[in-house]
Amino acid sequence: MKPLPHLATIFDRLRRGYHFTPSDGDLFRVLWNRFEAYKSAFSAFGLHLRKHPQNVVYLASDLDKNPGKQARTMGLFVLVMVEWVGNEHAAITPIFFDTWWHIDDLPHLAFERYREYMEQVDVNDADDLAGVIRLLETYGFAETRTGGTFQFRTASYRFLELCVEAAEMSASSDAEASDTDTQVDLRPDPLPPIQKS
Repeated sequence: MKPLPHLATIFDRLRRGYHFTPSDGDLFRVLWNRFEAYKSAFSAFGLHLRKHPQNVVYLASDLDKNPGKQARTMGLFVLVMVEWVGNEHAAITPIFFDTWWHIDDLPHLAFERYREYMEQVDVNDADDLAGVIRLLETYGFAETRTGGTFQFRTASYRFLELCVEAAEMSASSDAEASDTDTQVDLRPDPLPPIQKS
């Protein structure tokens, strides 16, 4: 078998939770084109390499079903963005992925409801928000520029899919609740549907 190029570099980044996308250039191309060989190599160590349909490669963990605090924080950050963008625009994905967001313009601390959500994961001010954005960049979900701007990378589709699942579960629960007259719905407003591009 031919040696796998960049194996040490790719392994090091994947084991730290990084998500490779086409914007990672040669590292992504070799990983994507020789996916099965890398998958076999990692499988020998009990690691599960995954290929996402939106051109993302990452290591999946058995812990994915019980995410840690960092994953919950990033997930909540994205959930707030998705809901806010959905309330402001007809289509979520073009705005979500094509916009360079400035930290001062984010909704997370601007609205009481979102602020309460973020406080649950210890995000209380702009410095904390900047820390979440750095986390998103560390794991390959965002790209940052100087001056406090960032853009979501295609790896963030993993979070968008969770938002879609949450919206579908909410809609399903709403339908079940309407079948009974005595049930009271205490949940917050459901997320708007996400239009896949």
